[in-house]
Amino acid sequence: MLRKLMQLGLGALLLGGCAYHQGQSYDINNPVVRKTGWFSYLDGNDIREACAGGGSERYRLVYNGQYDEQLRSYEVYVGQDGGGVLNARALNNGDTPFSISLGDPFAPWTWRESQMKLTPAEVAQFRALLTDSGYGTGAPQGLRLQSRDFYWVATGCQAGVFHFYAWNNRPQSMAPAGFDPIKFQDFLLKRDQTGLAFRPPHVTTPIERNQFSGSGGGNASTPNPNFTLTVKGEGIGGLLNAF
Repeated sequence: MLRKLMQLGLGALLLGGCAYHQGQSYDINNPVVRKTGWFSYLDGNDIREACAGGGSERYRLVYNGQYDEQLRSYEVYVGQDGGGVLNARALNNGDTPFSISLGDPFAPWTWRESQMKLTPAEVAQFRALLTDSGYGTGAPQGLRLQSRDFYWVATGCQAGVFHFYAWNNRPQSMAPAGFDPIKFQDFLLKRDQTGLAFRPPHVTTPIERNQFSGSGGGNASTPNPNFTLTVKGEGIGGLLNAF
């Protein structure tokens, strides 16, 4: 079942391209077409486009707890009064076909969602924590984000300026500190009411990064589903082995 869904998603990608645009047909809530727009969603393309026109203040932070195991997304929208709204979403990609129900066959691959209002003081605290984590200082050029790694990506628009930043728990030459600089994680998790437990990170080994997930299976005749993104400029500039 999972392999069939991946095949359908690949077909949708070939027909529709990779772009994610708010309000268009590429909906990351749809498990069949999620990967169609995932890279552009991660890149914050929709936020970047709106920000170019002086868009409102908003942020998106995505946690990759190994792509084929867990994903989490946090969207912060700031209002004119300085307060805001935090939309949290969490998904266990590693759920197996054995958890499928006839009433909702896509349930294992559906996001859990929650929403919470933020006071002006909380929004200010969030901004400060994000800044203290390195956001806004220029993206770490060349940082590689492998799908089996643990990493955070942040995109946002403030005062008409777009920023992109990324943190990989696996230290690299351009970011040797790994997750150490991150200050915002506890703020988000304390306000996450999705009910899905956070999958804690660990530093992955080369063998682990090249293996297949337990739920996805894999053998000599199955294409390697792992992929690698590369930070370039204010976004994602390279994609290796997407499918």
